[in-house]
Amino acid sequence: MSRSPLVLVVGPPHSGTTILDAALGVSPHVVGVGEALRLTAGANPGHLDGGASERICTCGTRAGDCPLWSGVLPHLGSGVSVATHFPLVAAAARGLSPEVRLVLDSSPNALDYLDALEAFDVRVLQITRDVRSWVASRRRRKGDNLVSAHVTWLRNVVGIDSALTDSGLPRFRLGYEELALRPREVLGMICDWLGVPFDERMLTPFGNTGSHIITGNSSIRTRRLAASIRYDGSWMVSDDYPLASAVLSALCARTNRRLVYSNDLLKRRT
Repeated sequence: MSRSPLVLVVGPPHSGTTILDAALGVSPHVVGVGEALRLTAGANPGHLDGGASERICTCGTRAGDCPLWSGVLPHLGSGVSVATHFPLVAAAARGLSPEVRLVLDSSPNALDYLDALEAFDVRVLQITRDVRSWVASRRRRKGDNLVSAHVTWLRNVVGIDSALTDSGLPRFRLGYEELALRPREVLGMICDWLGVPFDERMLTPFGNTGSHIITGNSSIRTRRLAASIRYDGSWMVSDDYPLASAVLSALCARTNRRLVYSNDLLKRRT
């Protein structure tokens, strides 16, 4: 029996996994399900309580009325597991249309659940955000000091890259900066790799996506923030310990270059 295709978008948290999910979900051949792996692993218990049906999906409806989640949520209670419950989500996604060929999950830590995904033919989109941008975001969100934020970035990206190398799974590497600054080229390359046509509306995923995301970065459900794919360059004007930041970033530079800018898109002329 052939295994069902599954695309995993992996990367450290706040590296663009959710916006990539929504953009690719514009294709009628792709349905993104957000962080459904984390959800079916019980990692988001607050999303499984009595208020889960009130969460707003990227399809624009309450989860309780969503054509995907309305049939799945009643089965996601206590005792959920990826092996038994994620296939319910994937089947619901494939059942939305006969055109659907690929189900896509954007749980940043999706590789943690590979052992429970033996029924799927897995491919991986590995997205990495520039260490300088990621550290600035992390410090705003979590209050980490400079050293711990850089160590967290390095540990996460090297861990993901090593796990993927060991797994032997087909993967496509991209940088968040490449996606945000050259979205048409990057999405075109990804679509070619996935074997689906590029759609111009992928550049403006809000209101156009066919992904059904009720978990993940909440900004994807805000028109102002998700109307287009654009780069947050606020880190560039930060004067937060510039010398120490430069030294720590330099220590990560080789890994940063290899994982974020491996497609060399930002060197090309428009």
